[in-house]
Amino acid sequence: MEMPPEKANEPTFFVDAMLGNIAKKLRLMGYDSMYFSSINDDELIQLAKNDKRIIISRDEDLVRKSIKNGIKSILTKNSTEIEQFRDIIKKSNLKIIEINGDRARCPNCNSKTQSIDKKNILQKIPIKVLEYNDRFWECKSCNQIFWEGTHIKNLQKFVGELNER
Repeated sequence: MEMPPEKANEPTFFVDAMLGNIAKKLRLMGYDSMYFSSINDDELIQLAKNDKRIIISRDEDLVRKSIKNGIKSILTKNSTEIEQFRDIIKKSNLKIIEINGDRARCPNCNSKTQSIDKKNILQKIPIKVLEYNDRFWECKSCNQIFWEGTHIKNLQKFVGELNER
């Protein structure tokens, strides 16, 4: 499948098991980010190499092995997510740091999401959510429905802090 020109130069990532929240945030920002909660280093390295993904990890041994295998890797030793993200932004030259439903990927399965008309999901969403939200997105793969609730508003604050860099 061919990528649109504006997406062709965007980095893709393989986030190791220690940084699951980072993977979810990258996905919500629209970045293709593989993540498995349980995978051995050799398998992770092979998958990253096959897909030309940047490995993000706090594990120095994994990063050292990745670099020996010719895989671009980002080692983040910081303990806070803000600082971890700043490392990722600096080392991968991420350009777009925003949460946008039209750009987001599914935080659960990494597939693309698409806008869906409110009237098509009336039976799938709680009444209160329907009353307070007008825009919805559906994962093309797992069919999960998303909207800009309080979780996204909190993430917008996180992104605001990142962009103040």
